[in-house]
Amino acid sequence: MSALRLAMVCVPLLLTAACGSADEAVEADPAGAVGETAVRGPVHQRAQERIQAGTETRASDLSIENDDYKFRYAWPQEADDIPALKDGLGAERDTQKARLEAEAATGRKEAEGNDFPYHPLVFLKQWDVVTDLPRFLSLSAEIYTYSGGAHGMSVFDALIWDREGANGGKALKPLAMFRSAAALNDAVRARFCAQLDKARARKRGGPVTRSEDSFNDCIEPVANSTVILGSSTGDKFDRIGFLIPPYNAGPYSEGAYEVTVPANDTVMDAVKSQYRPYFEPSS
Repeated sequence: MSALRLAMVCVPLLLTAACGSADEAVEADPAGAVGETAVRGPVHQRAQERIQAGTETRASDLSIENDDYKFRYAWPQEADDIPALKDGLGAERDTQKARLEAEAATGRKEAEGNDFPYHPLVFLKQWDVVTDLPRFLSLSAEIYTYSGGAHGMSVFDALIWDREGANGGKALKPLAMFRSAAALNDAVRARFCAQLDKARARKRGGPVTRSEDSFNDCIEPVANSTVILGSSTGDKFDRIGFLIPPYNAGPYSEGAYEVTVPANDTVMDAVKSQYRPYFEPSS
């Protein structure tokens, strides 16, 4: 996985750093075909390839599958090595597991009481490292949920761990390192739109024709995606990534989109002054 390739439903998360709107993000696969649906983006596909090849290792990986639900929550060694971050992720894992168990119990009871089939619920979340800098650890996760509807949904989460925060560090939203969402939007919009249309054209087999339809028009970068921060050097942030869930830039069948924009002087101007020393422009 490259420096910016990593892998958000807008569920209440203890360490949520960003949340891309995904409408009814917890609808799902009646057949329970987790990991096989066509909506997965390239991040998910690469992660699945690593798992199947046996090269995917997680410092913490809790997986449970039974007749009522499928649950997985995992994070990498880099997160495990930071006690405060490890504790926070563990608390979120336990909260999500308890929530899924309660929802599954209610769902099964309702299904049996109304004589309709019960489909096991799903919550899968895997954190990956985007980049590990001397002060900051940039993480991202893909979340897959299924709540018994027509299909499941993949969305994204992200956080920046600041090692110099009080009490062993603190979690930041990537967007918190910028002056505002509007400032970041203005700094990347033209390049973001151009890259998004190229990605749409690759999936659709032809150029995008502009229209008022949100699937053909450009979209606001921050409001429609999870912002992630990456580095090509391992020293400073120089890449801004946008992970866009299904429905936000195209129909469900097209899956997720990823757009990467190198930092430039305009992006540098959008970064808050206290964080600017940890960014550098890149072509």
